[in-house]
Amino acid sequence: MNKLLTVIAVLSYAMTCMQLLCYRRGYANYRIHISLVAWLLIVFTGTCALEILLGTARTSFGQAGIAFTLCVLVYRARGNVANIIRGNL
Repeated sequence: MNKLLTVIAVLSYAMTCMQLLCYRRGYANYRIHISLVAWLLIVFTGTCALEILLGTARTSFGQAGIAFTLCVLVYRARGNVANIIRGNL
């Protein structure tokens, strides 16, 4: 069970990080505070994935659930953090 939770958490964090990294703004307005939140999410999700892969962090049921939920939200918003914050999913 613990290996399954670890795989779910690592994949969720990595997929979230990659989706946010690949986001293209297009014609959307640039907002510094939204960009800062997106940058922090990229840094934190990437760090969590690396910590789990390197074995310095343990994965719990709650952490895997939060990682998966965040991944679903980011993919539904297509990487647009402003839509996640506003709730326009």
